[in-house]
Amino acid sequence: MKINKIFIGGLAMLTLTACNDYLDVEPATNAATVDFVFSTEAETNTALNGVYAKILTDATFGNDLYNTFMLNSDVDFSANANETAQGNQPRRFDVRSDASNVEKLWNNLYSGVETANEFIYNLKNSDIYEEGTEIESVVGDNGIENKEVPAVTNLTQMMGEAKVMRAMFYHELLSYWGDIPFTLEATFETDNLVPPITNRQEVSDALIKDLQEAAEYMKSDQDATLNAPERISKEAAYAMIARLALQAGGYSLNHAEGNTTQYYMSRPSDYQKYYRIAREYAKKVIDAGGHALTKDYRDVFIDECNFIPTPGDDPIFEIPFAQGSTSCWGYAQGPSSGIDTSVETDYSNAQWGTTKGGVLLSYFYRLQFEEGDLRRDYTCGQWYYGNQGQPTMRYDYAMHNNKWSKLWNTGGFAKTSTSATGINFAYIRYADVLLMFAEADNELNGPTADAIDAVEQVRNRAFGGVNYQLTADATSSKENFLKAILKERKFEFAGENMRWKDLVRNNMYAETLFYTFLTFYTVAEDMGGNANYMDMVEEHDGIEYSQKYSTDVFWTYTKNYNDPNFPNKSLYTAYVVNPYGQGEKPSAAPAAYFTAQGLDITPVSLKDITGLESSSTTIGWNTASIAWWDDNVGVPKGQVLYSLYGFIRGSETAGVFYVVNNGATVNFTVDADNPDATVRNLPAVRYLMPIPEEAIARSGGAYKNYYAY
Repeated sequence: MKINKIFIGGLAMLTLTACNDYLDVEPATNAATVDFVFSTEAETNTALNGVYAKILTDATFGNDLYNTFMLNSDVDFSANANETAQGNQPRRFDVRSDASNVEKLWNNLYSGVETANEFIYNLKNSDIYEEGTEIESVVGDNGIENKEVPAVTNLTQMMGEAKVMRAMFYHELLSYWGDIPFTLEATFETDNLVPPITNRQEVSDALIKDLQEAAEYMKSDQDATLNAPERISKEAAYAMIARLALQAGGYSLNHAEGNTTQYYMSRPSDYQKYYRIAREYAKKVIDAGGHALTKDYRDVFIDECNFIPTPGDDPIFEIPFAQGSTSCWGYAQGPSSGIDTSVETDYSNAQWGTTKGGVLLSYFYRLQFEEGDLRRDYTCGQWYYGNQGQPTMRYDYAMHNNKWSKLWNTGGFAKTSTSATGINFAYIRYADVLLMFAEADNELNGPTADAIDAVEQVRNRAFGGVNYQLTADATSSKENFLKAILKERKFEFAGENMRWKDLVRNNMYAETLFYTFLTFYTVAEDMGGNANYMDMVEEHDGIEYSQKYSTDVFWTYTKNYNDPNFPNKSLYTAYVVNPYGQGEKPSAAPAAYFTAQGLDITPVSLKDITGLESSSTTIGWNTASIAWWDDNVGVPKGQVLYSLYGFIRGSETAGVFYVVNNGATVNFTVDADNPDATVRNLPAVRYLMPIPEEAIARSGGAYKNYYAY
């Protein structure tokens, strides 16, 4: 049973929260109320729910961070055909300091920080809180030995949970803004209502140190009283330390002191110390022995859609949303599904309500999986549902991410339901810990047996235990092994807002975005009769796109044929003949085709699905076409040219490209005969966002925007 309903009470505790003056929110409550709340464990737990409530909002981890602010990459991709600046489109690196969505995210993340700061201060200074030690008997080299260890109590556990959530908010602020206003004090503790901009390394150091201390006073998720994975455990704290450390040791966008226009990618000179921390704390989770990748990959997410948290498997911490009040998970992801609530007829998709399905994956992502990788056919969704329950192919620049969907819930939702699904999101997974360990260990020691084993545990699940081992080439060098690790992360974490962060950390974002753009461009050109860069992109990706991408796919309506990758057995589905490569339209009728292929699949007509007399009774092959080439202009369509607008874009002149370099839009030459030189000439991606104008104004000019904003 989901326990997340206990956190709804935390919404009432938000009145305890006071945010910094520049965030324009209410001051703290009176001392008598605070003293009462922090006088018993039960009341303190209710106050902690107020901190949890901040990570449940759609403005943070409930939607926006995994939708509006999931930046485009070769995995997560949102097409945009607008040929001019919009100023509020972070996914394509097109934002201004007056963008309301940027200001909203900034304010809500800092509101979360302040809520956590208040809770931490009030609990630490309460009469009931104490951090002490106890004697533990362990088996040592000389037999039974006694040692002094931190005494874990319910209150020290709550303190740790609040500190991890504070680190979650700051981790996102570091990811999107770099150097940031930073404080570990509640507003009422200080007269300074404008925390100073602090170097990102100092912020990371403080957060890591804070969690290193707090984690030792927390419960293991193997303790049944904790109700993991829906509460934050010691192992979750360890994993958060590893995540912060990898971020701190990796590359990020920087500027010279006082230089507001120029920017570049760099990493700290002592970056290896952070990799040592990441390795140590990821290893602590592994050594604790409480987790294994036992479930099938798809079942991790299907179970989340059915409100089934499973201790000891992949999820280490699932954000505990509640149905009817929080979470866009499964509404924003999965196939879109339209419901006409104005008609009495309940079509086959009616009991799940509307789904938006707007969180998408790049069209080319599905072509990059190795054959046999079970993640592909589950994750890559190629059709959606109209408002009469009819499947329809989504065959364009992107496809659905089917990892989560309301449609996978066996009980259904109300016909009028939209979001507030209550579907959990596994914010920290064991697969991530294994791959973080491998990345840190490789950076320090090269490919080791332990690091290779960690990656192969992830691959073992992905390939169902068959042919999962890494190739000798993948483990032949530090550089090759890093590529193998990042490749595994690429296919493991689609939709989890990790890909662009992984690329930034390893200074691969510019190159990856360039080739993402060029792949769309050259395939579109190929449709127009001339592909100048096909050899270049095929050599880079090791994929023969010219033999794989299809201008047409052929499909038919079918009854659900117990496809394990499409969990909803009540819905009609589409059977696609050529989902991952080119192919000819079958000459045989669908029923004869399935018989010849030995497939137990029943084709149906559109009338079978809708029940409407006006629907077609024909059972046959349908064709979905894709046309990325604009014959009227003689160049690729706008979605190809402008989806990465704030970094690289095309134009209505064939072969003329522009990049944004130090804030200025300049011509960029693509030399197909010299790809390495082309990549070396790429500027850094301006992925960091501007500090909102309102925050700058409230700071009295203490805050300043860099990166040519």
